[in-house]
Amino acid sequence: MSVSAHTADSGEHPVVVAIRTGASPGPEHRDRLIAAMGELLAEQGYASVTVTDVVARARVSKRTFYQHFADREECLLATYRVVAEAPLHRIAAAAAQTVGAGLPVREEIAGVTGAYLAAMAEHPLLTRAMLTEVGSAGPAGLAVRREVLQRFADGLVALAAAEGRDLPSGVALALVGGINELVLEAVESPDVPASAMAEAILALGDTVTELGVAVLDRG
Repeated sequence: MSVSAHTADSGEHPVVVAIRTGASPGPEHRDRLIAAMGELLAEQGYASVTVTDVVARARVSKRTFYQHFADREECLLATYRVVAEAPLHRIAAAAAQTVGAGLPVREEIAGVTGAYLAAMAEHPLLTRAMLTEVGSAGPAGLAVRREVLQRFADGLVALAAAEGRDLPSGVALALVGGINELVLEAVESPDVPASAMAEAILALGDTVTELGVAVLDRG
């Protein structure tokens, strides 16, 4: 029995949501292929996903697939980038609201990291797939993962600088890595229902806030 990447009350495809809220829209067939790969990753894992599966889900031909991607690995990496845009978009929006608002550091951090956790919790099965499957693409997958984490870290550095605080890039990257490990721990078990995964991600809010405060107020 397969599972869906949707949460129980979701009415829209999670990868489509990511495309709409974060990434620039691409050609329709490419978006459909990425959406199909995202669903299949959440349902059965990368190892068993074939190009045939992806094109069948996307309702396009193999010829169309190869017009956009060299192979399934390239499709996986494109999917990871698209899905990552949603939480990164949320972070940027939350940061824009906090800069210059005169909020205590704890509230600033809670707002930014809370936006990230909320985005990850919306489609927990897809979150699990993205966190666990990108490594299947070998060095290219690890490079894309580092790229996304660095963008998150760069956003935190920029937010700190806007508030007159110094946050070294390496420290920000360590903070982001720690947050992602906590999220991974919350979703990595295949036996946990999606709703429980979402609750576990959101429950990290206080821990992640405390971690961020400790980093920014390190003296």
